Amino acid sequence: MGVADQIETEIDLRPPVQQGDVFLACLENPAAIGIIDGFFEGVPSVWHKEILWALSQGVAVLGAASMGALRAAELDVFGMQGVGNIYQAFRDGVLEDDDEVALLHGPAEVGYPALNLAMVNARATLEAAATAGVITMTQAQYATDLAKSQFYKVRTWESVFEAVGSANLSPDKCRELRDWVRHHEVDQKQQDAAELLARLSEMRFDAPTADFHFEETDLWLNAIKNWRRRAANTPIPKGGGYRLFGD
Repeated sequence: MGVADQIETEIDLRPPVQQGDVFLACLENPAAIGIIDGFFEGVPSVWHKEILWALSQGVAVLGAASMGALRAAELDVFGMQGVGNIYQAFRDGVLEDDDEVALLHGPAEVGYPALNLAMVNARATLEAAATAGVITMTQAQYATDLAKSQFYKVRTWESVFEAVGSANLSPDKCRELRDWVRHHEVDQKQQDAAELLARLSEMRFDAPTADFHFEETDLWLNAIKNWRRRAANTPIPKGGGYRLFGD
């Protein structure tokens, strides 16, 4: 889920945002852009500068859940609007690492299914398990630390259960936790994304003030030439992100 637009009350989907998508979306005269998920590593990530440009053009930019939460925490002082618990945790310095939200996912044809466990979801779920009395707070923190120690690409609930079972919980308690997670897993990323979408659909966002000077550097001018060329050669994909259009 990436860049967002609305025509009247409908929200259409676009794929995870990549560098240039925010700039190109602005050319379609949006009232606001919502950023949720975004590409990284193999594809250039959405650029801070293009978000600043959108704000300077009077386009509200909201972020939540994943890449959107990271960029909002970095750019809220310039007017980007963060949404949800994950954004707040990054904003307040409770979370700092990108691996908290990083996901491997399958191809667009099957809906970008997640192939690993996001650390923010592991944290929220284990805390909820402790609150429900399935495990103690000490055990939840220990399991969280073990999950955090795993490389994000290989982190799954199975890898977490295996680590916890061999180090801290009895087999019976580990089975109890496994069964509880199967029915009560907390998807914090999904919750925050839903909150952002609600704000977009209800037009609950502030108009940007853009109290800064946007410098059109040579790097910026060359970048937008490349993005325009990409847009001319590639149809706008549907079915993976969000856009919000005004009149």
